[in-house]
Amino acid sequence: MKSQKEDRLRKMQLAFIGKLMAGLSHEFKNHLAIIKELNGLIEDLLLLEEPGQSSNSERYKKITSGINERIAQAAEMCRFLSGFSHRMDHPLASISVTDVLQEKIYLLRRFAQQKQVDLIFSFSEDLPAIFNDPSLLQFAIFCIIWPALETLKPGDKILIAVGRKEDSVEIIVTIEGALRRQQGDTPWEDMLPEVLQMLGAEHSRRIGQDGNVEVTVTISSSDDSSRSNTEQTT
Repeated sequence: MKSQKEDRLRKMQLAFIGKLMAGLSHEFKNHLAIIKELNGLIEDLLLLEEPGQSSNSERYKKITSGINERIAQAAEMCRFLSGFSHRMDHPLASISVTDVLQEKIYLLRRFAQQKQVDLIFSFSEDLPAIFNDPSLLQFAIFCIIWPALETLKPGDKILIAVGRKEDSVEIIVTIEGALRRQQGDTPWEDMLPEVLQMLGAEHSRRIGQDGNVEVTVTISSSDDSSRSNTEQTT
C-alpha cells in the first residue's frame, strides 16, 4: 500500500507534467495556425494571378521560408518532448545533467516568455555522467524554478549554472528579482526537500546582499550502484 508521501509525490509529478504539456501543446498549436495562415496566403495570391504571371515569386519565397521556419521550430519541440518523455522509462540511468536540464528549460521557456522573465542557462564542458533518476531531477529543478516564475516581474532573471564539484554535479539557480512572497508558500517548495532526499542530493539556499536568491543543488550517483549493470545511458 502506498504511503501518503508517495501518493502526494505522484500527484505533484502528474501536475508538473500537465503544466508542461499544456504549455507545449499551446505553442505547437500556434505553429500550426501560422503555417495554415501562410498556406492560405499562397492560395490567395495564386487566385489573383493571371495565367502565366509570376510577379509574386519573391513573395512566395518569403512565405515558404516562414513555413519552413515554423516547421523547424515544431520539429525541435518534438525532439525535446521526446527526450523529456523517455526520461521516465528508467528510474535510474547514467545521465548527462546538462541534457536533462536543457530539456526542462526548453519546456519552461514559453512560461518565462509570457512573464517576460529571462531564463539563462550555462554549463561546464567537463561534467561527469551520474547514475541517478533523471525524471526526478527534472521535477526537483521545476520545484525551484516554477514558484519563482509565478512571482517575478518583467525584466527579472533566472540563471541556471551547471558545473563540476569533484565527482558530483553542482546546479546553481540564481533568482534575480524580488520574490513577492515568503519561501515555502507553494506545494512545490514544500515538496523540494523530500525530492532532493530521494535523489541523495545536497541542497542550500541563501539570500545575497543584493536580495537575489541563490539555490544550490549538488547531485552525485545514487547509492544503488548495484543496478549499474542494467543502466540506460540517456
